[in-house]
Amino acid sequence: MNQIENGKVSFEAGASLDAYRLVKLSSGKVVHNTGTDSDEPIGVTYYDQENGGMIMTRLLSDPGVFVIEAAGAVANGAQVYAADDGKIQALPSAPGDYRRIGTALEASSGAGDMIQVLPYETHSKTTVSE
Repeated sequence: MNQIENGKVSFEAGASLDAYRLVKLSSGKVVHNTGTDSDEPIGVTYYDQENGGMIMTRLLSDPGVFVIEAAGAVANGAQVYAADDGKIQALPSAPGDYRRIGTALEASSGAGDMIQVLPYETHSKTTVSE
C-alpha cells in the first residue's frame, strides 16, 4: 500500500530514478517522465532511488514551489515544458507538441541546474508549428 503524507505519496520505482525529476506512472510504478506530449507527469522526486525501491513523490497537485532539474538554459519567468529524463526545458523551437509544466521562478544557465518552478494546475499541450 502506498504511504500518503502531506501532498506526497510513496511509489515503487519502475527504474532507477534521479532526484529533482518529473515522474509519471507506468504499470503502477513511477519512472522518469519524457518530453513526449502524451506523458502525464504526476510529481517530482527529491532523492535518488534504485529500481524496485520505494520513493516518496511530491505530487504536482501539492501547492507551492517545486525544485526541478533543467535540461538547458531557461529564462526567469519563462514557461517550462517537460523534457526527457524527467527534466524541464524552455519551449523548444522544433515543431511538435510539448507538455507545459509551469513557470520558472529563477533562471537556469544550462543543463543540470536545479531551479524553482511554480507548476500549473493543468499541464496542457503546446504546439509549435513551422
